[in-house]
Amino acid sequence: MIETSRLLLRPQRIGDFESYKAIWVNDPNIGEDVPILPGLTEEQIWDRLLRWLGHWAIFGYGPLLVVDRQTGELIGETGVARFHRGNGPSFDGVPEALWRIKYTKHGQGLAAEAAHAAFNWFDTQGISARTVCMIDHWNHASLKLAGKLGFKEFSQAVYKGNNVLLLERIIADQAITSGYKRRK
Repeated sequence: MIETSRLLLRPQRIGDFESYKAIWVNDPNIGEDVPILPGLTEEQIWDRLLRWLGHWAIFGYGPLLVVDRQTGELIGETGVARFHRGNGPSFDGVPEALWRIKYTKHGQGLAAEAAHAAFNWFDTQGISARTVCMIDHWNHASLKLAGKLGFKEFSQAVYKGNNVLLLERIIADQAITSGYKRRK
């Protein structure tokens, strides 16, 4: 487990299914400039949860759930995974970053706090000096966070009919792990 001042990050458990569903519900009031993406079905959410459990079992890393330390509420996920999306050798096969925070928690800096903590942990594990991410061109909040995490655009692609930006983050040696502690 990883703790920050407001958050606890931990791997998924099979019993997280009901609370995990809540982070995949889309809010229809998020603004006209952001396309409303279809929410995931229960089956897709279940598949996703099982995929992350498998990541930890097979690779020794994977996405982490983001829990509000004060309330115990599951509010998101962040970390890295292996997706094999078909974006080519410069993208596939490299750990891919992800982050998602419930819409009701946007604008509080929680995604940045969680992602920084997750990447500090990932970087200290020596798994990969390079990570990638794929972000829709209209998702300004995620692009801003990617920049804060050190991601830079290296290409563009079309994924499932959407124009996306492909970004990469390369670390040199060890990352600084200031302000975050790992809890066993």
